[in-house]
Parts: sequence; structure tokens; C-alpha cells
Amino acid sequence: METAVVGIVGALIGVLLTNALRLYFDWRNRSERIRDIQTALQAEIRSHRGTLEEYADPGLAEAVLSRLAGDDSYTPFVTRKGDALIFDAIVRDIHILPGAVIDPVVVYYRQWRSIGAFVEDLRSDAYRMLPSARKAEAFSDYVATGSYAVDLADAALTAIAASLRSRRST
Repeated sequence: METAVVGIVGALIGVLLTNALRLYFDWRNRSERIRDIQTALQAEIRSHRGTLEEYADPGLAEAVLSRLAGDDSYTPFVTRKGDALIFDAIVRDIHILPGAVIDPVVVYYRQWRSIGAFVEDLRSDAYRMLPSARKAEAFSDYVATGSYAVDLADAALTAIAASLRSRRST
């Protein structure tokens, strides 16, 4: 009888230990995945942030707007923005990120997409055909959209950095 009890207790301890280890490894793998996703998003947003610097230069926008005011045939050349490859790759897993990171990241990428759509509009024949005053209004809106994206990028980067710091300390 004692041997059976010892065997049962041993099996029970083995099952409990196995489950505890499995939970620990699942938690560790999830934490690593969260860190990896945040690090990748941070890198992509920092890369985007570099291209958004043009919106922070008031001289550039003023030069384009003054040229639009003086030349009806002028249409500014606006380059396409890069894709959001990393965000697109992880969007199905975004739910594992902390809520304090999800919100600013999603809002930022929504603005990034708006800029991309705006760029396509500014590159269109319809934009080219507008009167210069309307071109200037659209270009001003485009610059404002980009300026706002700079603020959103900074907010997303701050949220990710804070989350990564807090995860390192735990």
C-alpha cells in the first residue's frame, strides 16, 4: 500500500512540475515574442520617423507654397512613402502587445497609411489639373498630416520604449 501511495504522490508531483515548467516556458516564449515584435515595430517606426523629418522643416513647405502661388503650372513632386512591412507582418499578433503600446502604434500606422494615400492623390493627374490655390490647400493639408504623423511616431516610440524598459526590469 505504501508503495502505491508513494508512486501516486511521485506521479502527482511529476505532473505538477511538468505543468509548472510548461507554464514558465510558455510565459518566457510569449515575453520573448512580445519583446521581438516591439523591437521590430520600434525599428520600422524609427525608420519612418526619419522620412517624416521633411514635414518638420517649415522652410520646405513655405518654398513649395510660395512657388504654387506664383506659378499656375507648377506641381510639386511628392515621393512615395515606404511600406509598413513589419506592421503588416505582425498585425495578426498585435493583441499580445500591452494595451499601452497597441493604441499609439495602431494610431500611428493609420496616419502612415493616410500619408501614403495623400501622396498618391498628390501624384495624380487630378491634382495636376487643379488651380494653384487648390493645389496649395491640398499641399498644406498634406504637410499638416505629416507633421501630425511625426507626433504620433514619437508617441508610439515612447510607448514602446517604456514597455521594453518595464519588461527588462521584470
